[in-house]
Amino acid sequence: MRAMNRLWFRRYCYAMCILAVILLNACGAPLRERTIEVTATEMRFDPDRIEVRTGEQVFLRLRNRGQIAHSLTIELPTGDRTVSADPGVDAILTFRAPAPGEYRFYCRIPGHEAQQGVLVVLP
Repeated sequence: MRAMNRLWFRRYCYAMCILAVILLNACGAPLRERTIEVTATEMRFDPDRIEVRTGEQVFLRLRNRGQIAHSLTIELPTGDRTVSADPGVDAILTFRAPAPGEYRFYCRIPGHEAQQGVLVVLP
């Protein structure tokens, strides 16, 4: 009887281990992170096109190398996200990449309407 209990216990432990592996795999891949640098100069962003994948955690570093203050606003489905930087200063904007599509980003400083680009979110 004791041997049968040990055998049952081993099978139970084995089954629980398999179940744990299945459940951990079902949680999905680890969170993907990406850091992207965008340099602001007088009236332009470089690059002015950024590509990310849906669900990525994006750390966007705005590097202001211009002579005046600049901002970067991204129009996301959850609302606009903005970061600003004085000349020679870097600032970081963090967000989760939304559903696939194209999302405009631009400088909010009055008179800087030409300073814009596009965030392309791939599946």
